[in-house]
Amino acid sequence: MQATGAHTTGGAPTISTIAEGRGLIDDIDAQLRALLANRRELSSQIQTLRQGEGGPRIEHARENRIIASWADELGPRGVEIALAVLTLCRGAASQ
Repeated sequence: MQATGAHTTGGAPTISTIAEGRGLIDDIDAQLRALLANRRELSSQIQTLRQGEGGPRIEHARENRIIASWADELGPRGVEIALAVLTLCRGAASQ
């Protein structure tokens, strides 16, 4: 969702006020929280299916590929974010 005065130039929108920028950031944060909640639910379902088939709850090779993709896109901080997302989505057994 874009604020009224914001316009994009191929990436992040160009803003004209701090309030406008903060509103856009708040919208992005809400979208991220919703996406993470969806990811957590899908991860839980996959873990249940994997265990039902006799496999492990966590597939470390896949997690390593996810971490690498975040690192490729965002650098060292991407690794930190990926680890936080994976921890969040592993469910109760990791908390």
